Amino acid sequence: MFTDIKIARLHALGLSRTLMIATMVIGIGTQFAVITADEFDGDVAVINEYDPFS
Repeated sequence: MFTDIKIARLHALGLSRTLMIATMVIGIGTQFAVITADEFDGDVAVINEYDPFS
């Protein structure tokens, strides 16, 4: 979990490029997390999406 949105976005972008899968930054309360698109179930607020193929 990250408390700084800038750090969360950088980690999501790096993970997306390294693994070549879509990643998302989600907001949980006052913190942010990075998940892959296949883990997304629709119950959380998506802040940013990163797709390495677009």
